[in-house]
Amino acid sequence: MSRFKRTRSYLSARDLRIGILFNIIPDPKEKKDRVPEDWVLDHVKFVQKAIMKLQLSCHLLPVKDDVKILIDSLELYRPDIVVNLCEGVFGSSQLEMNVAAMLELLRIPYTGSPPLTLGIRQNKVLTKYVLRANGIPTPDYQVLESFKAWKGGIDFPLIVKPLREDASLGITRKSFVRTNRELKVQVDYINRRYQQPALVEKYIDGRELNVSILGYEKPKTLPISEIIFKFKDEPKIVDYSAKWLKKSEEYKKTRPVCPARLAPHIENLVKKMALKAYRLINCRDYARIDIRLKDDVPFILEVNANPDISLDAGFTRSLKVAGISYDRFIGEIISYAVQRSSLH
Repeated sequence: MSRFKRTRSYLSARDLRIGILFNIIPDPKEKKDRVPEDWVLDHVKFVQKAIMKLQLSCHLLPVKDDVKILIDSLELYRPDIVVNLCEGVFGSSQLEMNVAAMLELLRIPYTGSPPLTLGIRQNKVLTKYVLRANGIPTPDYQVLESFKAWKGGIDFPLIVKPLREDASLGITRKSFVRTNRELKVQVDYINRRYQQPALVEKYIDGRELNVSILGYEKPKTLPISEIIFKFKDEPKIVDYSAKWLKKSEEYKKTRPVCPARLAPHIENLVKKMALKAYRLINCRDYARIDIRLKDDVPFILEVNANPDISLDAGFTRSLKVAGISYDRFIGEIISYAVQRSSLH
């Protein structure tokens, strides 16, 4: 019997009711970058189809503009396990951790990382504190409430991004700055548009690697992906357009390759560091660690504790190369939630 068939048999024998929790993205009051709503709904459909293949009961639980409605839905449906795809509330990714906290208070087992992990990784500087305290390299940085707080001391070029956003929101090619004047323009933009501090980081002109990790008690790395940039000049980054706008020049010139071609000792080093970061931030079930490799030194850019797991995402690409079907993956993370509950 295959691993997927064993997982399906294990779960269906328990006659579980599975809830899929996801956030509905509200219409913005002002036009700005955001995760496309059709992507969110397609994402939910992929997961729903996988759960149906596991022969489990499934119910959609959208998070809209009234949390009480969600709580009422949870109490009415009474899911045994929730697949938590929620990346924010009321259009704010900063509230992502509160949804997991609500599930904790309601004592409903769920997939993915716990609230504290989601909160730490949401604030990029808190993540850096944890990593640096444990000897893991990250780019040098400053946090600017305004450009007046700029102290210098980090050589240009720099990357400017919102301190507390995901999915490349707030990142464009203009985020790459070479002068104080360009830096001021971009910091002012982030402060004004996103109503939060700007994170100013040293730009690392190396290879971009994505290390996906799967597992609960014994997490393992999946085949490493690399982003191949076709731009002649810097910056070579995955900005908002490269991630979401399929007709854009940035998207066309940003090509993922998996597995990445790395010397064995470098591959082992990258995987070891990614796993260390996964454990330090207390990630659970699955995550993606984004790394820049320069002069054989891996610099961690992001710890994505709630990464994109849609069918064309980097995480799913690594699953495929590892020989793990999407249905099996969803079954695996549900089984991890079962292990943490009283259901097993």
